[in-house]
Amino acid sequence: MKFDFFTFGGGQFWEDVFFYQKWRIQRNHKTKKYRLLDNWDIRRHEGTFEQCRQAFVKFIEVHEISRQKGHMIIMLHGMGDTKNIFKPMWRKALEAGYMAASINYPSTKKDLAAVIRQLNFLLNNLEDVTEVSFITKGIGGVILRKLLSSSSPWIEQLKINRIVQISPPNKGSKLFGALSKWWIFRWFFGPLLKEMSPQGVAKIPVFDKKYEVGVIYTDYPLKKWAESLPLGIKNSLPSVDEAQIDGVKALIQVKNSKFNIINNPKTLAHTINFIKKGKF
Repeated sequence: MKFDFFTFGGGQFWEDVFFYQKWRIQRNHKTKKYRLLDNWDIRRHEGTFEQCRQAFVKFIEVHEISRQKGHMIIMLHGMGDTKNIFKPMWRKALEAGYMAASINYPSTKKDLAAVIRQLNFLLNNLEDVTEVSFITKGIGGVILRKLLSSSSPWIEQLKINRIVQISPPNKGSKLFGALSKWWIFRWFFGPLLKEMSPQGVAKIPVFDKKYEVGVIYTDYPLKKWAESLPLGIKNSLPSVDEAQIDGVKALIQVKNSKFNIINNPKTLAHTINFIKKGKF
């Protein structure tokens, strides 16, 4: 007999493949087993995708889950993060009247092609949504570029509103490129480390001109201490130049001292304002 229990909601082992009103179906990237989590990240069922999907349908009536509809903001986290990094942004999005889904993908376990397959599967199964916007952090912004250049039915079926990238390595990360030369970092961070280097990102198409894109570059924590580092290391650290990309409608810089850059009040306000009005 199995009991429902709290989980950590994903982390680096579970990937979201279905989302509806904060309920999600996740797949273990290693075992390929599926589980259904409720809005508190409590496991409610496990089995195949279809078994979890059927279990969710039964829970709709039991828990009186309301129907989602309209405009949803999809949030994609950065390297080594989880969906929980977006909790402050998720709350702001709900306050502004949007639906919001922070999507988990095992960023240290999968390569770019596998992440794109996962996200396409999820978006193709996104029910009762007519319009989407995207908010990304770090490499999530580069992953979105690749995602929107793929050929998948959801891209034609859903209206794509606006995109905000927060501190994206749009020209590739020099730091990731340097770290990828060492096997210990490749083992720890996985194949995306090398793919997000300047050489790897150069192969990824920029956004189509039809998309409204805003970029927010935030200072990283302890930036002032970086001045004391050797020049070679200092030059590999994130910079506003790495975040720039052709076709962006607006780019702003935000001072930041928080380790979770999403939790910066100015970042939160600017992001939601761009989603609403197309300007920061």
